[in-house]
Amino acid sequence: MFVTLDKIAQSDPKTADIVLIENYAAFQNSLYDLANVVPTLAKFYHEASESYEQACTRHISSLIYLQFERLFQFSRKVDELTYTIAAEEIPFQLGLSKTDLRRVLKSSLSGIDKPIGAMYRRLQKTLASDELFPSLWDKCKKEFLDKYEGFIQMVTRIYGNEPIMSVADMRGILADF
Repeated sequence: MFVTLDKIAQSDPKTADIVLIENYAAFQNSLYDLANVVPTLAKFYHEASESYEQACTRHISSLIYLQFERLFQFSRKVDELTYTIAAEEIPFQLGLSKTDLRRVLKSSLSGIDKPIGAMYRRLQKTLASDELFPSLWDKCKKEFLDKYEGFIQMVTRIYGNEPIMSVADMRGILADF
């Protein structure tokens, strides 16, 4: 059944994760009580749970990356360079200067409620099941805050005391959604 579901989902890669999320959630909801009694079903319930979490993670990551591509691309470039050159030299690399960082911060974080609102609406729009939205939105906020916190740590480590919105401030903005 899971193999068939994966094949069906892959027929449209754009919506594959949504199809998987909704179907695995429905499978879990319908078998929850029975899986506690029948050990054989418990195995499939756990498999569905794991597949559900993987599909959620992929979909949420793509939503975040879609809205904050420049921010996290910048972070990825810096992280990749830390393996080959000293951290103190990164701000002197083409495209990774303090001025470039400020541009990325300005383009990504000024008017931050717009991209967060777009992320919220896109998640809401793509889900056919209203019951799944609150938990997925919470996962999305947590994942974004984790990525943002990693970004801030990178900025602090590489660029020193560059002014940047704190995680607490970002958490406050996300709480409004």
